[in-house]
Amino acid sequence: MLKVAILGGSGYTGCELLRLLLSHPNVKITAVTSQKLAGTLVTDIFLNIRNTGLKFELMDLKKLVKKADLFFLCLPHKTSQETVAFLHKSGKKVIDLSADFRLKSAAVYKKWYATPHNYSPLLK
Repeated sequence: MLKVAILGGSGYTGCELLRLLLSHPNVKITAVTSQKLAGTLVTDIFLNIRNTGLKFELMDLKKLVKKADLFFLCLPHKTSQETVAFLHKSGKKVIDLSADFRLKSAAVYKKWYATPHNYSPLLK
């Protein structure tokens, strides 16, 4: 069973990802984070999801690395760079669905976002 955490799970992307992963027979969702909704049952926010018992929690990476093997990031622009770097150093697998690692070139990233990418060696 693959233990999965969804970081930034309160938006549309996080909701759809959660819905899909809940039906996967080999995945166990161990955490869903939201800074604004921490402590709230996921089912109170997403009415299309039922009976999970999951609550949104704060994104405390030191605690979360102990709870999951794979991390999906659905975070706002410029938020996932440090998170990906921390998880990478911790030996965790990461799938970033946000914008920070969408582009493969630091130069192209700077052109589109008018800011340098702080972890360009992790761009692939």
